[in-house]
Amino acid sequence: MTSNEHNQSESRRITIIGGWGQMGQFFARELSSFGHQVSAFGNEDWLRADELLGDADLVLISVPIERTVEVIQRAAQYLKPTTAIADITSIKTEPLKAMLEYHKGAVIGLHPMFGPKVKSFAEQIVVVCSGRDDDKFEWLLDFFAAKGSKLVESTPQEHDKMMVVIQAMRHFARFSLGVFLAEENIDIQRSLSMSSPTYRQEIDILKRLFAQSSHLSADIMLATEERCEAIVSLAETYSRLAKLVQQKDREGLIREFESTQSFFNQVLDFEEKSEQEQVNNYLINNNLTPSKNLNKNKKKGSENILITT
Repeated sequence: MTSNEHNQSESRRITIIGGWGQMGQFFARELSSFGHQVSAFGNEDWLRADELLGDADLVLISVPIERTVEVIQRAAQYLKPTTAIADITSIKTEPLKAMLEYHKGAVIGLHPMFGPKVKSFAEQIVVVCSGRDDDKFEWLLDFFAAKGSKLVESTPQEHDKMMVVIQAMRHFARFSLGVFLAEENIDIQRSLSMSSPTYRQEIDILKRLFAQSSHLSADIMLATEERCEAIVSLAETYSRLAKLVQQKDREGLIREFESTQSFFNQVLDFEEKSEQEQVNNYLINNNLTPSKNLNKNKKKGSENILITT
């Protein structure tokens, strides 16, 4: 039996703090399906902390952002040095710092880039931030991979910087649109009857967003000072652009569009170059001749197409 096979076959005792929440239940269900012994730990279970935390192979922190560091500090006093601890919070710098400070054993930071509504880990991204004794988590990372997840390594600092854009600013933009539609009392069902596929997709996203916890929504936006500052900056951009609309400044709007268009053209060029390199590498590895002109005509005929739907 290989080490990976042994890692997957060995049953672990896992305690999920916040295990009665939706995300905690998702992890409990998935880990249990692989034969691991999973215990849920709620607010009322601190009287049993010696039993639930002291004997665990892994303690997984799945609590609201504003409580994560406090829970890590409280839980750490019950952990043995042989117990591993991980968190699945959407910020990584402070939780990882707290786990390294308060616990002497293995530590890792995880951020599953999906919510509890997904059916499995298949094709989902999990960001992994190294902490201490990474080899102790090999079985867990192998579990994610076996379930079909894509693992992306990052420093906690890079993760938190990326999440400002990926999570907080995007969340605020959709939160704002939802508030606007509600305040204007837009007939959503009527609008869907004459809508484009992308509009229907956007409304589906808004429905999922406002089906979530209002507390979680606020925490996503307020989790760090960097997130707050970026959201304010985004709102100022909205205001600047809205002023151009108010002033009917067509040339100003065109300048803003073309300046931003240049930025995204660079992104597109990079993606096409990366795609071509992948194709060439595949052809070379299979003793075929790379085609230098594969993407040559991709942009032709698209210069005057404006996608607004």
